[in-house]
Amino acid sequence: MVKHDFKVQTKWRGGREEVGTVNGDIISEQISIPAPLGGNGVGTNPDELLVSAASSCYIISLAATLERAKFTDINLINNSVGTALFENGKFKMVTITHYPKISVTAEDKENLEKRLPKLLEIADNNCMISNSIRNNVEIKIQASIQ
Repeated sequence: MVKHDFKVQTKWRGGREEVGTVNGDIISEQISIPAPLGGNGVGTNPDELLVSAASSCYIISLAATLERAKFTDINLINNSVGTALFENGKFKMVTITHYPKISVTAEDKENLEKRLPKLLEIADNNCMISNSIRNNVEIKIQASIQ
């Protein structure tokens, strides 16, 4: 078993209209409540960070999955949308939908089209963030090949 700790520090002072910070080994960003949710919208926010984590994890997992499947001349662009709902007095992220666009050579396109559904599933199953939020947040994948 491999264990790794990912460490971040968050700081906040004051009430909901204030701005805090999140700092890790690489990330250093201001955080606040998003403006559409009644905050001041400075920096990023936990919701955006969750969707960013899911999106970046998925694109890395997809790249590795395609590489193992012998698709090496690829270009990936992934757009992700997290949908949150407010019900029973609480906000909850209910879905994250990934929209990966996969560019491959003309020679690889037909082969990838045949194998894509299984490869998308493998990538999702190998993504740590997907595995961590599964059963709490629905993960959807709507890929296209360019």
